[in-house]
Amino acid sequence: MNRQNLLILLVITLISAGCATITVPASDTYAINTTCEPGKELDKKSSLSKVVKVAYPKSASAINSRHILYQEREFAQNAYAHSSWIDTPNKMLGGLFLSCIDKKSIFKAVLPSGSKGRSDFLLETTISEFYHHVNNAGSSEGRVRIGFYLIDSNSRNVIATKEFYTKVSAKTHNAKGGVRALNDASKSIALKLSRWLSSIM
Repeated sequence: MNRQNLLILLVITLISAGCATITVPASDTYAINTTCEPGKELDKKSSLSKVVKVAYPKSASAINSRHILYQEREFAQNAYAHSSWIDTPNKMLGGLFLSCIDKKSIFKAVLPSGSKGRSDFLLETTISEFYHHVNNAGSSEGRVRIGFYLIDSNSRNVIATKEFYTKVSAKTHNAKGGVRALNDASKSIALKLSRWLSSIM
């Protein structure tokens, strides 16, 4: 083996050894707490004889994924590289809404989207914003905007609609802080949803 080939082999060996020591950061997974804990103002009342079905929440494909989204500039959203949701926000939020409506006891029964049971009402949901917003001033917050549509299952008529928008400050400007703020914002909207349904029923 001549000197040039030996030098090439040595360089390749050193590069390979260097690559072998590179470690990929561990990926953190987070969840939205789907357990609803209503305050005193949401104590159970007498249940109606009606049944409601909570449809699977709709959203843009970027939200309906396991990516945790953040936004630093207007119109530009990215996903945290080493953090993700344990499931899609759509599925977890659907579980949270179902839990809160059920604990409020507004209806005789609250059915999940996959149920084959008959319902008097259908609650449709559209998630238009769900991300960690990082401001230029150094602060950040979880932003959640969700629209709700209560539909008569028999006539298909829309009985009532409501949109809720909530911002909750994040304690840290990373995925962990964003997730906690998004959890608090989601719970706030779930409780507002329960109060709204109670008021119209």
